[in-house]
Amino acid sequence: MRTLRGPRVAGGRILAGSRERKLPVARRIFVWAFLARAVVGIMAYLLTVYTSVPFLEDALWYEEEGYSVAQEWLSGRWGALDTVPHGVQMAKPVIATIAVLYYITGGIRALPLLLVAYGAITAIIPVYVYWIGTELGAPERAAKGAGWLIALSPAFVLFSGSLHKEGLILLSLSVAVYHALRLQSRWRPRSFITLVLSLLVLFALRYYIAIVVCGAVALGLVAVRRANRRGVSMRITMPMLMRQGAIVAAFVGLMGTVGFQESADRPLEESPQGLLVQVDEYRRGLAVYGQSGYLPEADASTPQGAAEFAPVGLVYFLAAPFPWQTGSLRQNLVIPETVFWVLLYPLVGVGVARSFRVNRPGTVMLMAATGGMCIVYALMSGNIGIAYRMRTQVWLLWAPFAAWGWEAWRERRRRGSEGRLAGRRSRPVATRTS
Repeated sequence: MRTLRGPRVAGGRILAGSRERKLPVARRIFVWAFLARAVVGIMAYLLTVYTSVPFLEDALWYEEEGYSVAQEWLSGRWGALDTVPHGVQMAKPVIATIAVLYYITGGIRALPLLLVAYGAITAIIPVYVYWIGTELGAPERAAKGAGWLIALSPAFVLFSGSLHKEGLILLSLSVAVYHALRLQSRWRPRSFITLVLSLLVLFALRYYIAIVVCGAVALGLVAVRRANRRGVSMRITMPMLMRQGAIVAAFVGLMGTVGFQESADRPLEESPQGLLVQVDEYRRGLAVYGQSGYLPEADASTPQGAAEFAPVGLVYFLAAPFPWQTGSLRQNLVIPETVFWVLLYPLVGVGVARSFRVNRPGTVMLMAATGGMCIVYALMSGNIGIAYRMRTQVWLLWAPFAAWGWEAWRERRRRGSEGRLAGRRSRPVATRTS
């Protein structure tokens, strides 16, 4: 009878046969993800330009700035990125990416081609989600399901395929988590360097989430993961503990060397107000001035107020817009997808339970990262548009658990059907006697 098991591993490494199967699967996921992002990106551009539906408001501004920077570079002036307005410093990596693409083309301005190129970059995100699933020890079908879910889910297709900042955020997040999972089993210099670089890019894009993820990664690296060829956890030895301690020390030391802590403290020191006051003012601004704002009267500027508001804010962050919250066209379009993901939440719980038994350190790391994100965004999100956009970061890391839970449910249902069928076959057949 077939059972739900993770991939066969040796010392944390996927065995050769599994590695050979992963490559064509990753290639198919990438191709379909790229096609979806290219088509949707161009359609969103056409709708923005020729209709009154503004799908690419921010993206068009990024494109304009990126083109200007590329023109400056082509003229030999390399300091153009320093002129980006201070209020949009976290958009600088997106502007730089667009500028690099325009610089490579010699300044030829063709926005549809730029959308296709950006879609090709972000199409690797679902591939990394598939790899994250395999590193967690999920069954192959569950890992593939997670990759396909991120490849074709509308929120990921739109935000990662139309020059939005979320594309690079999701890419940096998925790369960081994947390589952190790999470092839990053994030392890999390439994974260590890639992890640090991806966290630095994430910090430049959205520093407060980078702080949360950095803490979760440090927690995850402290843990030791070792499995035998059948995926069963083995006894932890002193050399393994020393190895993980060295990895954590190197990680913390390098992040301190590049100024991560000082950069994280600076935004909080620029204002004499407390952190909660700043966060609450930001949320109220979104709630009051956003077209789909919610709970503008709530007060989360004190520890007690934040504790009382957090559960309500979390419900709105993870589930809004609710089916009865109809409004603008864009808001109505996201209701079906939101309902779909809400229905997946119970499966996420099942998948977390399965993953915890197979790969406890990796599961703890992912739940610490997503738990921190949920708390931050529950207090910061003030309108439906922001909540819908930001929770893609949580959905990204919950996708392997959701797919794992779905496979567990299917397996349980199949076993139930087989049991009922076997019961019917074992019943004695009544015979008539004359």
